[in-house]
Amino acid sequence: MKKFFLIIIIFSTSFYLSIELIGDKLIKNKLEQNISIALNRDVSIDKLNIDYLIGEADITGVTLLNKKFEGYLAQIESIKLNLDTFSLYTDNIIINNVVIENIKLNYYFNFSDQIISDNVRSLERDLKNKNSTSQSNKYFNIKNLDAKNISLSMISPDLEFSKTLRLDDLNFNNIGNTSKSKNYKDILKDFFNTTAEYVRQKVLSENFFDTLEKLNPKQIENKVKDKLKDKLKKLIK
Repeated sequence: MKKFFLIIIIFSTSFYLSIELIGDKLIKNKLEQNISIALNRDVSIDKLNIDYLIGEADITGVTLLNKKFEGYLAQIESIKLNLDTFSLYTDNIIINNVVIENIKLNYYFNFSDQIISDNVRSLERDLKNKNSTSQSNKYFNIKNLDAKNISLSMISPDLEFSKTLRLDDLNFNNIGNTSKSKNYKDILKDFFNTTAEYVRQKVLSENFFDTLEKLNPKQIENKVKDKLKDKLKKLIK
């Protein structure tokens, strides 16, 4: 009888550990794939650990790469979730609370050939594009989400400018991709649009981008860049 119970314990422990190890890896790979498709950008996750017994998950080292600029658009150090862990294996994922901490955002911009280019406008377009959607048939809803310690770095390699600012913490309720949720893509789109407008107001005059786009780059582009560099350098001091 003792051997029987011992075998049951060993089998149960082995089965649970298998779910922990194999399940975490499968979910991590699926998350990377689905988020990459949804945002039309490469997304990587360093580690994902799920505690199925207490209903918690820890994600560390999330990176969202740029498409036309070097480096990353966003980097997240830590994400902690409270959820129904076994709902991960169903079509409706139940997430009670999410805390995202230590978020680094990079706003890249350049002025060249009469065009102002940055790494946010293209993301906004992709979020509006109905074709850039996840192929997963899973639905999720996050009851509460807090984003803490957010920094924004404004970077222009062409203009030799770099400055980092602190953003306010964020809170969202009832977001996801269900019929009753606030669409997570709309939330992201609004956030990045607000961030871009914040950069415009903080770094440049209200109509600065529009003015630059009307200039003749063949005649005065270098002068414009020099003036812009001087304007940006004053912000660093």
